Amino acid sequence: MELHGWVTLPFAGLQKLCQKSISQKNLKKLQKTTISLQVNREVGRLISYLRDTKTESYFTMSEHSSSKYRLIFENAPIGIVHFDKTGKLTDCNDQFVKILGSSKEKLVGIDLPDLPDQRVSDAVKKALNGENGQYEGHYRSITSGNVIPVRAQFTPLIEGEQTVGGIGLIEDISEQVSLHRMLTKFRLGINRSSNPIYITDTDGYIQYVNPAFEMHYGFTSEEVLGKTPRILKSGKQRDDFYKDFWEKITTGESAEGELINRTKEGELVNVHYSANPIIDENGEHLGYIAIQDNITDRVEMEQKIRESLKEKNVMLSEIHHRVKNNLAIISSLLELETFESNDEQTLEFIRKSQTRIKSIAIVHEKIYRNSNLSKVNLKDYIKDLFAAIREAWINDDMSVAFRMDVDDVDININQAIPLSLIIHELVTNSIKHAFKTVSEGVIFIDVSERNGSVHCVISDNGDAIKEDDEFDIDQNQKLGLSLVQLLTKQLSGSLEYEVDGGLVFRIEFKKMDKSGAAENLSEF
Repeated sequence: MELHGWVTLPFAGLQKLCQKSISQKNLKKLQKTTISLQVNREVGRLISYLRDTKTESYFTMSEHSSSKYRLIFENAPIGIVHFDKTGKLTDCNDQFVKILGSSKEKLVGIDLPDLPDQRVSDAVKKALNGENGQYEGHYRSITSGNVIPVRAQFTPLIEGEQTVGGIGLIEDISEQVSLHRMLTKFRLGINRSSNPIYITDTDGYIQYVNPAFEMHYGFTSEEVLGKTPRILKSGKQRDDFYKDFWEKITTGESAEGELINRTKEGELVNVHYSANPIIDENGEHLGYIAIQDNITDRVEMEQKIRESLKEKNVMLSEIHHRVKNNLAIISSLLELETFESNDEQTLEFIRKSQTRIKSIAIVHEKIYRNSNLSKVNLKDYIKDLFAAIREAWINDDMSVAFRMDVDDVDININQAIPLSLIIHELVTNSIKHAFKTVSEGVIFIDVSERNGSVHCVISDNGDAIKEDDEFDIDQNQKLGLSLVQLLTKQLSGSLEYEVDGGLVFRIEFKKMDKSGAAENLSEF
C-alpha cells in the first residue's frame, strides 16, 4: 500500500531487517528516536517500541501508522531507502543522503540493479527475487564520488505473492572499519613483538598470550589461558612482592621493575616487566596488560662485570699497597745514606728526596684505603702531606704555621701525584728560605674547584723576596722551581706568581679523567 509517495513496511520484514543489519549502537539510537516520537496518544499505538535484548530485537508498528512511521523514517540514525519492483530508488531519508554525501534529487530515480558495483546490484536483485540481500564493503557513490564503508541489508516488500519493491537499510561503518584496522594493527603488533605479552581480566586470569610468551616460557596458550601469572612464579621474590604488585595495579597505577620467573621446564629467567591497567573511556577497568623483556643475558653479563671489577679492585689495591711499601723501602735506604755522610748539602738533598717520595707514597696510601681506586680527596691528602713535611722539615727552633682552606675536591691519581710534588716543592722552599728574619712564619694554601678547574694558591708571609725585587722563575735554575714548572706542564695548567707580602704562586688546571696510573710520569 503506497502512502505519500512511499510504501509502508510490514512489521515482520522490518523486524528481521533490523535484527540483521543495524549495529547495537545505532539500534539503541533508533530506540530512543521511536520513544521520543510517541507524543500523540490519540493517534494510537503507531509505534510500540524497539527493544534490544540479549537474544532479540523487535519493532511493532500499526499498519495504519504511516505518518508516525514517516517520522521514524526521517529521523532514523541509519540510511533507509525504498525501491520499486524494477529496482528504481523512489525514496530515501536524510541519513542516507548524508552517508553518501549527495543530494536527494540526485539519488531518487537511480536504477539500483544497474549500479557499477556488482555486489550492490546483486544484493538488490536478490531482494527483488523475494530474498534478503546483503552488502558490506567500500562503496563508491556514483553521485558524489565518495568512497564510504557501509553495511547494507535489502529486503523485499511482498503483497500477496508478488514482490512490489524493497527496503534497504544502510549503515555507515567508517567507525567500525577504523576500529577494526586499529585492532588489527594492535593484534599484529602484539603477535609479532619479540617481548612476552599477556593480558588478564580484572581478576588476574590470563585471557591472551602472544607467540613470544609461548616461545620464552615454553607454555602453549591453551596451557595458560584461564590461569593466573602465578604459573611463572620462581620463588625467588620476597614474600610480599606479588601482594604489593597486585595492590598497585588494581588502584589504576602502572607497575615496573625486574623479577625472576620460571619457565615450564624450570629454568630461571630474569625479566624487566611493565604492567598496566586497561581502562576504557568511562574509567571502567577491563583488565591488565603486562609486557616483559628477557634480560637474563644482561643480568649475567653485569654479574660477570661486577666480579671482574671486584678482582681488579683487589689487584689495584694490592698494587697501591706494594708501591707505597716500595717507596717506604727507598726512603729507608736513603735514610741509611745519612749515616754515611756528614756533608750538610748532601743531607739536605737526601731529606728533600725522602719527603718527595713521601708525598707520592701518601697518594698511594690514600687510594689503598679508599673505596675509589682512582680518585684522591685533596682536603684529606694535603692535611697528611703537611704533617709529613712538618715532621721532616720543621724543628723545635722554628715557628712556622700552616693555614689551609681546601674544598672537598676529588682528582684523578694521574693529577694528584704531580700536584702533590708541586705543593711539596713550594712549601719546603718557603720553609727553607722565607722566614729567616720572620719570627712567626705562616704558609697558606687555598684549593677550590670552579667550572671544572682546580685552583691552587700557595703563599707565605716571608721576606725572602722583597716587593721591589725582581723575581723571574725562568731565570731561577734551582731544581725545585724547575720541577714546579715541569709538573705544571704535566697538568696542562698555568703557573703565575707575584710578591705580595710574601711570595704567592697560583696554579690552575682542568680536571681530567686520564687512564693509566703512570701516564703523567711519561715526560720524566
